[in-house]
Formats: sequence, structure tokens, C-alpha cells
Amino acid sequence: MKFFSVIVIGLSLAACSSNPEAGEKESESNASGLPAAIQEVKSFEDSLKKTSVSGTLEYSQETAVVYAEKCLSVTHRFPKSKEAPKFMDKAHIIFASANLHQRSVIIADSLILMYPMYKNRAMVLESLAGAYDVFVIPRQKDKVKKYYELLLKENPKMNAEQRKQIEDRLKYVDLTFDEYVSKSN
Repeated sequence: MKFFSVIVIGLSLAACSSNPEAGEKESESNASGLPAAIQEVKSFEDSLKKTSVSGTLEYSQETAVVYAEKCLSVTHRFPKSKEAPKFMDKAHIIFASANLHQRSVIIADSLILMYPMYKNRAMVLESLAGAYDVFVIPRQKDKVKKYYELLLKENPKMNAEQRKQIEDRLKYVDLTFDEYVSKSN
């Protein structure tokens, strides 16, 4: 199911970016459309802050879905822009913060595949490993291992303490996170 969703997202993005009939019209509208799309997301964020008691971003699951979809629309409409991976990452974080972890990892998995040079890739890899370890049910230890190993491989200058924690987690990847924490104490 997740694989199918990743394919659908990838095909949707490819379709948005390769419409031959749009050609020049798309190029012309991209120049003015991207700032407008970003402003639409910012306006939505501002409205959430205004309606919030604390003045911070607070939202229900339903509102989170709308918010994340607004972010994803930037990526879908402007997949080659430097903003596309940022808004895809933002959507993945919004879904995770609303406890919609299945959707969050689908978006993050797609982000890693589609934008391999994304500047916050290490954080996305760590987020993916943690989500597959703790929040995605059933737990997927193969994904935990895959993303932690990729994180270590791609970041040789990682903080030594963080590297040791990840390496220790990988030694006991067969244990659930709760079992691992219990063993460590």
C-alpha cells in the first residue's frame, strides 16, 4: 500500500513537471505562481496563529491535512523549484505532528527519493528511522536499519555521541524501541 502511494505521488509530480502542452505557459506562470503559492501557505499559517489561544501553530488532524496538502501543492506545482523539497519536508513534519505517521513516512520516503541533494536530508533520514522504529505500526525494523545506516554512511562527520547512539540502536534493532530503552536502563 505504501509502495503504491509513493508511486502515485511520484507519478503525480512527474505529470506536473512534464506536461508538454503547458511548456511556455508553465514557465511564464512559474515566475509569478511560486511566490503566490508560498504566500498562500504563509497566509494559512498566519490564520492558524491568529485563531490559536497561544499564538503558535495549533491545529486538529483535519486542519493538519489541509495545511500539509497546501504545502504539497507547492511541490506538485513547482517540482523543480528550490522550494519544492522544503515544502514537502514541511508536509511530512505536519503529518507527523498530527500523529498521521503513515502519511508522514510516505511523504518523507518520496522526498528522499526525489530530492537526493536536499540540504536537510540527514534530518529527514533520522525522522524516517525514528518513525519506522516507534510510530509506524507494524514496526518495520528493515526500514529502521536502512535509514539509520544511510544516515551514518552519508554523514561521516556526524557528532560522535549521536553516531554512537545510532550504532548502539542498530546493534539491537531486533528489539522494539521500548524493549531497547528498558535494556539500556
